[in-house]
Amino acid sequence: MDMIDLQDKFAARVAGLVKSPWDEIQVHYENAEMAGVPREVFTASLLLNGAKQSIKLPLDVLDLLLKLKQLKPHGQSEGWVWLEFFIDKTGQYKFDYKYGNPPLIMEQVKYSK
Repeated sequence: MDMIDLQDKFAARVAGLVKSPWDEIQVHYENAEMAGVPREVFTASLLLNGAKQSIKLPLDVLDLLLKLKQLKPHGQSEGWVWLEFFIDKTGQYKFDYKYGNPPLIMEQVKYSK
């Protein structure tokens, strides 16, 4: 499965998770090794009329992100470290791949010392 297929599958699966009305779903996902320790952190939430509510992502959805992590976005020479995903109620979605220090993992490392 290529990157576009995985993105489509992830977006469809996330959109199908929530049975109540929503305006947007956001997922923040980080997967990096820090100090020799592999780490994975995510947050997921839905927005409805400006109010934000956390949602849970099942393991099969996280597995799609792990598969996506093994691929590089078109034109990139290195793999991404973290991403932000947005999907609106019309089904339009966006993956924003990031390449620096993952903020949530960095915070965990900072407070674990």
